[in-house]
Amino acid sequence: MRNLFRRMSVFACTLFWNNGVNIGNPVSFVRKYWAQLVLSSIAIQTIACAYGGEDVSYGDSSEKCRPVFNVEKFTNEGYTDCEKQIVEQALIAEDLQDNFNKRDDATLEAWSAVVQKIDEIAENCDMNHLYMEGSFTSLYCSDGSVLTPK
Repeated sequence: MRNLFRRMSVFACTLFWNNGVNIGNPVSFVRKYWAQLVLSSIAIQTIACAYGGEDVSYGDSSEKCRPVFNVEKFTNEGYTDCEKQIVEQALIAEDLQDNFNKRDDATLEAWSAVVQKIDEIAENCDMNHLYMEGSFTSLYCSDGSVLTPK
C-alpha cells in the first residue's frame, strides 16, 4: 500500500512540477506553487512513513509486556481455570530454565513456546489470586522496562 501511494504521489509531483510557469496565468501559478507545496508535503510524509521506525512510547506499553511469576509463592488456593493453566506453564518454564544444557528437551525454543503460551493465557485472565498471593511479580516489556503491578 505504501509503495502504491508513493508511486502515485511521485506521478502527481511530476505533473505539477513545471519550472516554466508565468505568474500572469493564475492556473499555472496555483499549479506551480501551491500544488508543489502540497505534493512535496505528501512526498515527505510518504518517505517518513516508509522509512521511519515506530515509536514505542505511543500506545499501551503493556501490550508488549509479558508477566513474570515467582513460582515459589504459588499456593493453588482458589485459582480460576486460567490461573491454574498459568501456574502449570510457569512451573514448566521454570523447570526448563533450570535445566538448560542439562537435558535434551530443555532448549530455548521449548522455553519460548511455554512463555508464549503463558502470554496467550494471561491476555484473557484477570490473575487476581496470583496478584494477591504475590506470585505475579511484574511485567517485563520488550523495550527492557519492568512494570510492577499496583
